[in-house]
Amino acid sequence: MRSPIYFLFSGLLLTTATPTLAQSGCQKSERCTMVVYSERSDTWQIINKERAERAFSPFSTYKIPNTLILLEQRKVDTTSTYQVDTQQYKPEKWWPQAWLNDDIRLKDAFHNSALPLYQGWTNTLTKPQIQTHLDTFSYGNQDISGPLDAFWLNSSLQLSAIDQIDFLRRLDNQTLGLSDKTYRTFETIFLKESTQNHKLFAKTGTGPIAKKTYVGWYVGKVENAQGTHYFAFNMYAPTFREMVKVRVKKAHATLEQLNIL
Repeated sequence: MRSPIYFLFSGLLLTTATPTLAQSGCQKSERCTMVVYSERSDTWQIINKERAERAFSPFSTYKIPNTLILLEQRKVDTTSTYQVDTQQYKPEKWWPQAWLNDDIRLKDAFHNSALPLYQGWTNTLTKPQIQTHLDTFSYGNQDISGPLDAFWLNSSLQLSAIDQIDFLRRLDNQTLGLSDKTYRTFETIFLKESTQNHKLFAKTGTGPIAKKTYVGWYVGKVENAQGTHYFAFNMYAPTFREMVKVRVKKAHATLEQLNIL
């Protein structure tokens, strides 16, 4: 692999004089980072490099490796429908209605971040099974010493934005020790948006890491006329509601400013 060329962004000039959090992309010294690796040109674009190297809990972005493991172990498939075991995971007031449907398909569970479904599925695996896969994946710190159904939720498993990119590249290069069927199936699940100009593959993730501090992720790749661009974005917000309101908009605004979307 050739040595990458790095572009370290000190900040991005915006046309609006007083942009809101949701309207502007990630800026230098804001509590956010965006990392983009463009495969064809072998270039990196990084905003707030120190934060890009900082490890956080993956929260629901862990559904990327988790889904791969579940597919490989034949615990889930794309033809079946599923429902949450509400005896094991009691419904909470904050649960979205999509989690309570009795005919949830795997792609919808993935993009709607159906946590209790994924927790139930993960309980059908053993820690040695998961550990073997995550070691092969070189996924973050590979530490699953936390609870079996929650080690990715502000617990032992941690990774940085740069780690997210490295993992996504290994996924596309199919060097994770998985079957061809698993790679093909996951690609259809991962796809979020397809337009005339691009395909967007993306996963969100959010959770609390301290009092009044939520970390929010948006990771994936964009395929366009210039090739494949892997991206990993994270930011802070004081509440879950504020995070959900702004994280994707802010990530998309940053990708637009970097000429990726």
